[in-house]
Amino acid sequence: LATLVSSGLPLVDCLNALIDQTEQPRLKRVFTQIREKVVEGSSLYQAMASHPSVFNQIYVNMIRAGETGGALDIILKRLADFSERRVKLKKRIESAMTYPIFLLMISSIIVIFLMSFVMPKVIGIFKGMELALPWSTRALILATHIMRQFWWLIIMGIIALIAMVSAWVKTEGGRRIWDRVRLHIPVIGKLHRNAVIARFTRTLSTLLKSGILLVDSLEIARLSMGNRIIEDDVKETIRLVGEGQDFATPLKNTGRFPPLVVQLIRAGEQSGELENMLAKAAEVYEDDVESTIASLTSIIEPGIILCMGLMVGFMVMAILLPIFDMTGGIK
Repeated sequence: LATLVSSGLPLVDCLNALIDQTEQPRLKRVFTQIREKVVEGSSLYQAMASHPSVFNQIYVNMIRAGETGGALDIILKRLADFSERRVKLKKRIESAMTYPIFLLMISSIIVIFLMSFVMPKVIGIFKGMELALPWSTRALILATHIMRQFWWLIIMGIIALIAMVSAWVKTEGGRRIWDRVRLHIPVIGKLHRNAVIARFTRTLSTLLKSGILLVDSLEIARLSMGNRIIEDDVKETIRLVGEGQDFATPLKNTGRFPPLVVQLIRAGEQSGELENMLAKAAEVYEDDVESTIASLTSIIEPGIILCMGLMVGFMVMAILLPIFDMTGGIK
């Protein structure tokens, strides 16, 4: 759409071209409804605002600023760059986590297969023998019995637990508790906080470059952070900025933002280049998130293999120890 609008075509023609090249049915329907509203006399941002599930406040407010200032093509280009950057970061994170998750799933399937089908036959040799079995063998027999008899109950319990936790997290109270817990998990907490800061600074920089006022930009960027606890801290900052205070000081007082971010914001306020300094902060923390995830995945992969090896080793020892006892008794 940015390319079409910048070429000088009327907006309705641009939307027609966009609809023709859209293959996803739901999105095609949304674009068609937007075009109809524009034809009826609505502005583009008003037509987009009627579809909040597709276009959030960031898109709507930036398009509004572009239409008001007569720079719709420039705003659309910034929105496209902003969206592509966020998608690329998300894809990098997903690709980094794909192999560890796949490895974990395969390991879990192997363990379940061993415990459900292989171990019962192997452990059957100990039945009827008057041997004082070691604790590891007794534990393995018990685990195998539970897995074989109640595997369906275990699977249903896991699914029910996941469903209950998901429903709880979707509630306001549950979401706040979960967001607070996420901030204090070792390693993961810092990673989550840096991801929130990168999202906030990138969104705020894009909004300010589009000509939206600081207080309005802060409110829009706050809603895109993804953590209720930090959002509440920024809400207090917005109130103080609206009363005339500078941006850096109340942000520092929240205790949630690192000194580097506060210093860059302070320098941006003093030099009049706040949006550029926010963009630099976003780049720093986006790179940090990527490198941290790469480091974590390099640790997770051998960790999963080690855990798998320990479990198999435990099974082997639990079976071999009684056998050694039997052979020793025969001698």
